[in-house]
Amino acid sequence: MRLHRFPLPLRRPPMPRPTLGRSVVVLLGLGVLVAALLGAAGPYRQTREFREAVACERAAGDCFEGEAGSIAGRRTYTTTSTTTHTDANGHTYTSTTTTTHHEVTWQRADGSRQARDVSSAFYSEAGEGEPATLLLWRGEVVGVEVAGGEEWFLPESGAMLAAWSYLAFLGLGVMLWGLVFGWWDGFFMLSFRVFAWMFLGVLPVGMAADALAYGPATGAELVVEVLVALLFSGIAGWMLIGSLDPW
Repeated sequence: MRLHRFPLPLRRPPMPRPTLGRSVVVLLGLGVLVAALLGAAGPYRQTREFREAVACERAAGDCFEGEAGSIAGRRTYTTTSTTTHTDANGHTYTSTTTTTHHEVTWQRADGSRQARDVSSAFYSEAGEGEPATLLLWRGEVVGVEVAGGEEWFLPESGAMLAAWSYLAFLGLGVMLWGLVFGWWDGFFMLSFRVFAWMFLGVLPVGMAADALAYGPATGAELVVEVLVALLFSGIAGWMLIGSLDPW
């Protein structure tokens, strides 16, 4: 009887044993995570205080200081981003996304100007030269009202909270990599996995900061936000999991 030898199926590399290198990675990730959480403590408290002012404004009104201003300028511009992904088989996929932005510049009573991206609906109502009411919180413009519309912005404390939270997410990823995987396969794969991991968290972190400042979205807005977050997080998760395939 003739015996046939069949090739063994490819298997994922065995889980690496605890080493000094993995321990350093875990400690590095833990250090970044703890430092980021400590850094986020102050912005978190300030954002909670801003949330109380928002709740007061919605319930009673006149909880933000108003300042007379005007719309000094407006413009639209586009940005293009290209993403390239190479899977474990060496196939490269490229996608290009073009986004149209609407920008409005307002002028304060002291003559200073500030430009921010706004929604298309507010952009259509904010004509150049028209008067505007600037809503202030601790001296910072957090809202703009014009005839027919208004636009609110994340305060500086909310933006700082999002930045620290994003750094904490990076530290969490580094720590988990050292605990669960820990192998080394080059700078390219390291950079690719870091990009995929951070891309995975960018929308959830931003949505969480916005919800903390203004409260969670409801109705159709909530559905849209969740679907968009699931879409982009799913793409990032697919990229990340694909990078773990055995060679």
